Amino acid sequence: MRPILLAALAALALQAATLSGRWVGLHRGQTLNLEFYGDTMLVVNDQYPLNYRVTRDSLIATGDTSFAVRYWFSYGRLLLETKDGAVITMAQQGPLARPLTGRWLGELGTAMPTPAELLIYAGGVARWRKLTGGGWQDGEWERESRIITFFWPADSTDWVGHYDVEGNSIVFEHTVPGSGPAIFKRVFR
Repeated sequence: MRPILLAALAALALQAATLSGRWVGLHRGQTLNLEFYGDTMLVVNDQYPLNYRVTRDSLIATGDTSFAVRYWFSYGRLLLETKDGAVITMAQQGPLARPLTGRWLGELGTAMPTPAELLIYAGGVARWRKLTGGGWQDGEWERESRIITFFWPADSTDWVGHYDVEGNSIVFEHTVPGSGPAIFKRVFR
């Protein structure tokens, strides 16, 4: 009995591994983006990761978005069959090609909104300044999935932001001391 249990667990682990990464498809005329990372599943634009359970042919997820589907793979595609019989074809998408490097503009989220510029360079180097005549502050950045952390040694502060891929923006809970939420948008020119 024990070898059968081990074989079943190995099959489930292998199946879960094929679900890893990002899958993109269309459902009811809207883009559906599912991301699987280890023991975490996320529907893009949901606020919280989903609780989910995977078997060899079904996927049940509950959270901001909830669903129960039958799934299988065919020709490198993930096919999801909904309760009403609709089949969603999803393609695996590699890491997004948009680099974070470049120029970002936003407001610091203070009582008097202050326009600011953020420059992100390769190699974990960043700098920012107030556009109302402030000097540059140099710092470092690192990325963990969609969470980006900036460290500014001059005043020993951290900015922790969430990278919104589709909105091409970084949303910060706070930036400078005493500030509230701030949004920086990527500038391409």
